[in-house]
Amino acid sequence: MKYFEASNSLFLLNEQQRNQFSRLEYYDYFYHLIHPDFHSLSFANFSLSDLWVYYYFEEVPIINSEHALHYLLRNFMLNEVLISSKFKRLKKTTIGSYTNALMAAVLTVNLFMDILSELLNSIPKEESNFYMKFENSSKQLFNDRFATYEHYPKKLVLIETMIIKSMRGYLEQHEATYTERKLNVIRFMDQFTITKRELFELPVV
Repeated sequence: MKYFEASNSLFLLNEQQRNQFSRLEYYDYFYHLIHPDFHSLSFANFSLSDLWVYYYFEEVPIINSEHALHYLLRNFMLNEVLISSKFKRLKKTTIGSYTNALMAAVLTVNLFMDILSELLNSIPKEESNFYMKFENSSKQLFNDRFATYEHYPKKLVLIETMIIKSMRGYLEQHEATYTERKLNVIRFMDQFTITKRELFELPVV
C-alpha cells in the first residue's frame, strides 16, 4: 500500500530508515484503528506513517519541505507533535518499537481526527464533501496531467487553510481540553506498555 512507501513520507529518510519504514506493511492492522470517519482517507493514513517515524526514531529526520507544502494538514498535525513536550514524553516508550510507536501514532492521529470531526461540522457541507473527496485520492492531484494547468487545486488549498486556521483556533481556545487529551494518550500508552510487558516478557527467574 502507498502508506508504506517512504517516498510519501513528510520526512527525508536515509536508506536504512526507508527499509525500516517499508516494514510497516507487516503491521497494517494498526491502520484499521484510525477514527472510523477518517480511516479510508489518505491524509489520516499518511499521518499515521508520519507520526510512526517521529515516535520510532530517536533522532527526528529532516522534514521534506516540498511535501510539507503539498500536504498542509498533515504538516500542521506533525508540527503540533514536534513542538509538544507531552508528545515527546511518549518517545521514552516508543523508540525502536514498531508496535509502541504505531500505537502512539494511532492515538495521536485520532486525537486530531476527533477535533477535525467537530470542525468539519462547522463548515458548509459542500466544502466539507469536496475536501473529503480529493483527500481520499490526493496523489492524483499531483500527476503530470493535472499539473499542466494547475499545480494544486486552489479551492482545496483554501478549504484546507480554513480547516487549519479553525483547528489552530480550537487548540488555542480549548487549551485545557487539548492538554487533557494529550495526557489521556500518555496514560493509555503507559498502561499499554505495562500490559504488553506483562503479557509478552518472560519473568526473571
